Amino acid sequence: MSLIAIRKRSLTVETTWHEGGPPLETPLKLAAACAVIRNPYAGRDEPDPMPFMAGLRGLGEALVTELVATLGGRDKVEVYSKDAIVGIEGEMEHDAVRHEAGGWAMRHVLGEPKAMVPANRAVAATG
Repeated sequence: MSLIAIRKRSLTVETTWHEGGPPLETPLKLAAACAVIRNPYAGRDEPDPMPFMAGLRGLGEALVTELVATLGGRDKVEVYSKDAIVGIEGEMEHDAVRHEAGGWAMRHVLGEPKAMVPANRAVAATG
């Protein structure tokens, strides 16, 4: 059984032509791709999260590929970041494994840019 069980995915695109100042000739597009996955380590300690981290690379690559296509190609990507949130049964280390996979995927799909991939992570509360 795969450690990566996708519950759902979402792609959001925001297109802005004007938000103060002169209207833009070419609109600014912001896009975010998200995946909700089952945490195989929820509620327990896992001494070796490496198999989970390796498995997340494929998901990361799929999300970044979808984002790049939505924006119109690699040359249209001006900035990027990644984020991970785990539920109350998770630990900060559980979402930390997502960051390696997300950073790898961004660099791989975007052609190995030299800039770091900024990140956020959190353990979320219910509600």
